[in-house]
Amino acid sequence: MKILAVDDDPDFMAVFKTVLEDLGHTDLATASSGQEALDLISQSVSGFDCFILDVQMPGMDGIELCRQIRGIEAYKDTPIMMNTAVADRDYIDAAFAAGATDYLTKPVDEMEVKARLGVIEKLVTERLRSQIALSHPGIEAYGGASYGFLDGIPLKRVEGAVDLFSMGNYLKTLGLFRALTVSAIGIRVVNARSIHDLEGGHVFGEVMIDVATCISDCLKPSHRMIAYAGGGIFVCLMPRAEIGDPEALADRLREYILEFEEVYGELGIQLPTISVGVPITVRAAQINSPTRIVDEAIAAVKARDVYAATMA
Repeated sequence: MKILAVDDDPDFMAVFKTVLEDLGHTDLATASSGQEALDLISQSVSGFDCFILDVQMPGMDGIELCRQIRGIEAYKDTPIMMNTAVADRDYIDAAFAAGATDYLTKPVDEMEVKARLGVIEKLVTERLRSQIALSHPGIEAYGGASYGFLDGIPLKRVEGAVDLFSMGNYLKTLGLFRALTVSAIGIRVVNARSIHDLEGGHVFGEVMIDVATCISDCLKPSHRMIAYAGGGIFVCLMPRAEIGDPEALADRLREYILEFEEVYGELGIQLPTISVGVPITVRAAQINSPTRIVDEAIAAVKARDVYAATMA
């Protein structure tokens, strides 16, 4: 895995480089500024598999650098780890909004770095396999990615969208008590299986992106984080104080989806129907595992549909 590490502190960089090399990450390039990093990226022939960025740097800070890297097509999905002494909530929110995958707090803990990079390395391997599969001649003739019903679908065109891995890292980074201020809510496309089976994997992916766009439009721009969990299910994180009535959110979302009715009708595609689960918050007993609210939000929206079907 080829890594580009960016930090303006030469003393820290020397220590961090030694840690990475001791962990076996010897294919390593370094930069002391955002602009130097962008120059290295543009000049690299083989590219990079992972970026590790300091947040606070003179000139272009790490968050802006993260945003610019995400704007490069070849790196729209590449793991980006922020590595900084800053643990302020605003910086954390801004980093993940800019496209960060993970957030590591200084000083360096070798075992934590090993664990985080181990997960990222697996992620890089999985994405490489996916790219190889999508480039296979057997892919659908009309072009575009085709997704299985349970596959993850990149939502890069959607404001506030992250993948599930990044959402989990965000909750971990918030810390034990700040996670208490966040709620998770599940949203399910009830007829997702039917859409997938009738229209195929490519159209299914485009429909899920349309639904994600509608979800994004329903939420406040500064407080939205949306991830696709597969199987037509989305998870949203938002401030606990702003969660509101799930039925009101469902009604707003249905109004946005109805705007696609004419286009979908002309194409002969089913209009998505949705249900919204109950909000899930971190309870005192879960204080050491705040990421569980994501799994519980998914379970809650599934249970809601089962209950509705039973009642019918």
